Amino acid sequence: MPYPSERASRLGHVPVVNSQAVQDAFARWEVAQATPADEHRVTSLCRPIEQLGNAGISDAVRFAITVDGSDTEVEATREHPTIKVGYVRVAASFIDFKKLHHAGARNFVDPHLLRESHQHAAFDRALPGSGLVIPGSTGVDTWRQELDRFLHETKFDQASDQTLADMLLALHGSPSAPATTAPLRRCPSCGAKDAQLSGGQIDIPKGGTNCPECGQKVYLGDALRTEEEYMPEGSNRSSLTRMMLVAERLTSLGYMQLLFEDPHSFDVLSKTLFITDGPLGLHGTVAPLKRRFQDYLAEFAKQCAANNHPAAPLVVGVEKSGTFVEHAQLISHMIEPGHVMLLTTEYINRITGRPANNPYGSDEFYGRRFIYRTKNGGILVFTVPPKPGVTPYGDPDGELWSSYPTLRPVCEVLDHVQTRLYENAVIPVALAHSAASLPLGVGQSVLRALVQQSLGLPTRSQIRQTGPFAGSR
Repeated sequence: MPYPSERASRLGHVPVVNSQAVQDAFARWEVAQATPADEHRVTSLCRPIEQLGNAGISDAVRFAITVDGSDTEVEATREHPTIKVGYVRVAASFIDFKKLHHAGARNFVDPHLLRESHQHAAFDRALPGSGLVIPGSTGVDTWRQELDRFLHETKFDQASDQTLADMLLALHGSPSAPATTAPLRRCPSCGAKDAQLSGGQIDIPKGGTNCPECGQKVYLGDALRTEEEYMPEGSNRSSLTRMMLVAERLTSLGYMQLLFEDPHSFDVLSKTLFITDGPLGLHGTVAPLKRRFQDYLAEFAKQCAANNHPAAPLVVGVEKSGTFVEHAQLISHMIEPGHVMLLTTEYINRITGRPANNPYGSDEFYGRRFIYRTKNGGILVFTVPPKPGVTPYGDPDGELWSSYPTLRPVCEVLDHVQTRLYENAVIPVALAHSAASLPLGVGQSVLRALVQQSLGLPTRSQIRQTGPFAGSR
């Protein structure tokens, strides 16, 4: 690592480029992607959407609720980069497709209808990174307390009193019967595990409880286990991102729950597409919640089917970047417009360089990944949940087309909401991202200034004025 202000030699890269060991390494590698020689493999996994079930369902879809989030971690001051603050912003975007299409039906776009077709709401939060504590608490305990406060104080919709904490408990129950506690198998304070805990776990109510072993406070937010990745002397971007993703998905389920609970809105539920930015999956310490999301959506589907809505709810996670988006662009010419490709586990392992028997996604995903080439030639990568009783990965039925009754309606709706604003983009995700994104550059400087002002830290100009060379020329 260099000293502050130390610069590398302009020719420091030359020995690396000329190294025989480096050149030999490149000679041994290849890109773990499909090549044109795999065209039959690709086409054998594709199917035109007209051959899928539930034709006509998409005609009734009128609304989309899309949730997206952004997070960033900034240094409190450039002179003290180990003091960090995390920011999270989550936005929900509502679109009325009927008004959106009417706005552009004539020679000129109707700005009034366009404005009426779209609404959005967002919430923001700051979370402590390294070097920041609540007086009398450690860094990790500060993170736990602030995370719990985040869940309890954040209402995903101002028209409802439900918070993210309420949705976390609902997730551990069912749409019609939310749980009153969330389980935790390890105390975050003393580390006591299953065998040492009465009942094999700690059942955490909304207001928290105490560990039966050490007596220390256990918060509802501890059920997410993000404190296990907290770094007291480094970046906490990983924990921050985990929390943002959970908040996104709880927000999406929250809107589904609101429509489910209101008898006057239940029909609207079947006419709404719920879109999440990114795949339907969770990784790291929050990955165990995958099973809760899977069970919750399955129960949701059963309730909808009992009310004569066999393809509801329509849920999809759209990806904008990553390995599979890059791969989809590479093979897009092999997929006919209007065809969707089911990615088998064998195919996924092959293109990602995993072992042939690797159980990809079985612990993280509650939806299966597909590649769809739209009728206009665009390429989309998304995940959709399977029907009740089927696990998307690690289950032979997870690779059956019949296990995804919402696949055709989702493809047909996405066909009608593409935008040329960005490559292979859809309007709902673009609008949600616009409402949720945190800017780099000047935006980061403003967020850093907010930290300095709120915590009473000196700005860079103040440090210069009071430094050992202040006033010198």
